[in-house]
Amino acid sequence: MKVFRGLDVIVAEYKATDQVPTEARAFSGWDQFALWFAAASLPAAWLYGGYMTGAYGLPGAFALIFLVSTLTFIPWALIGYIAADKGASSVSLLRPAFGLRGSKLPSVFYLFFGYGWAAVNVFIAAISASFIFNLTLGWPDAFHTPAGSPINYYLIPSILLICFLQGFFATAGHRAIRYLNWVSTVALVALGAYASYIVLKDFDFGQLWAWRPARPLSFTFTAGALGSGFTYTLTFPLLLDLLIAYNWTWEFIGDFSRFARSKKAGTWGPFAGASLAQYWFFSVGALMTVAFLVTAPAGSVNFAAISDPSYKATQLGFGLGAYLIILFATISTNAGNIYASALGITNIATRWKTSMRRLLLLSALIVVPLALLPLFETNFVFTYIFFLDFLGAIVVPLWTLTLVDYFLVKARRYSDDLFAQDGGHYWYRGGWNWPAVVTLLSGTALYWIIAFGFPALRETISAALPTIVFVLVVYYFWGRSAWEKHLRALREARLVEATG
Repeated sequence: MKVFRGLDVIVAEYKATDQVPTEARAFSGWDQFALWFAAASLPAAWLYGGYMTGAYGLPGAFALIFLVSTLTFIPWALIGYIAADKGASSVSLLRPAFGLRGSKLPSVFYLFFGYGWAAVNVFIAAISASFIFNLTLGWPDAFHTPAGSPINYYLIPSILLICFLQGFFATAGHRAIRYLNWVSTVALVALGAYASYIVLKDFDFGQLWAWRPARPLSFTFTAGALGSGFTYTLTFPLLLDLLIAYNWTWEFIGDFSRFARSKKAGTWGPFAGASLAQYWFFSVGALMTVAFLVTAPAGSVNFAAISDPSYKATQLGFGLGAYLIILFATISTNAGNIYASALGITNIATRWKTSMRRLLLLSALIVVPLALLPLFETNFVFTYIFFLDFLGAIVVPLWTLTLVDYFLVKARRYSDDLFAQDGGHYWYRGGWNWPAVVTLLSGTALYWIIAFGFPALRETISAALPTIVFVLVVYYFWGRSAWEKHLRALREARLVEATG
């Protein structure tokens, strides 16, 4: 573990194998609140709020937003508690459960969260940026391209601009991200208030509340070249799965909670900030969607189009300022995703001596080609749903296992051996804790079997809840038994060494 001295402690960027010292933990509870309010107030929240409304109307959407989302954020916030306790990043917290080498496997999955979310967010924000170019330079926006001209051509400059800006702030480090999120928070509060006012002043809330879809929204999924597939109906269990995936893939909670001044700041700051942001912006997305649906003739609405935040902003008369806020909200969020992905790389390539700054730059560059991939997708709405589902298969067993390991198997006692290169409490068998690895892979497989093998069953019971129960039971008994045997072996080895 690298040791920083003097002023380097304050300005340093710490890798996954570095413990943040007490004097460098400068984020207050309000800093954490602002960071997570800005991070969670992104265009994708409007998009998802629209999906919930398309399935159940405002009553069902509000139940998901205010009740279910709150409950699913509690386990997520506990990751921040552990990170603040040990001064360890999210990816570092995988090491005691999976082993110093075994943690490299979930770290690869971890990169899917960071890079995947960054690419999705860039594409959604690029649509907003196209409206900025339209208002300032007269270029066609994303929804009004010239006949015969592909939308892709006009989104490329927007994508490249966003990638440059988010890469700049991510490379500047965790303190720059902290200040960026404070600015974004103020602007987002103004945008959310204005959006709420615009919707509610022109529509009767009782009318919006009473609206119900003729039938729940559905998406048809076609797998592979054979064209076989099935239809997803957005039932409550399926929306529960997607909401857990949406909330639990905020993977970088630990990456900034490790800089918190206290465990309370690292836990309740993110919980309050992210919860309030999603209450507001899920609700704004839901209200804006209903505002269109309630006045539209049945069957005349392209739900995929009106779910897009920029489309809603345009139809409601928002100006350049609104598009700029949507743009910078994405940049502030993606700076955190890029930062987290760089930390994931440091846990995979633990002996790579390059600086954290260079890894942040590399991480920012990796996002660029990934952000261009949605240009080739004709049904981005379903791609977004599938993307959340794919990540859900990873995050549900991963973070469940991590919490079980810390709170139940190891009884909230993690030693500083989690920052070691090799040896120590978390070396296990050649650096791998196989009960954790097998449980993670089997939990992910179980999620996918239910989700895609039995879609009708999944629409009834969800895929996340059985996976959580499976991982909790299997790893609690298997992992605890293996840990006790490992401790006995360590004690015996130390006794032999002490007695010669």
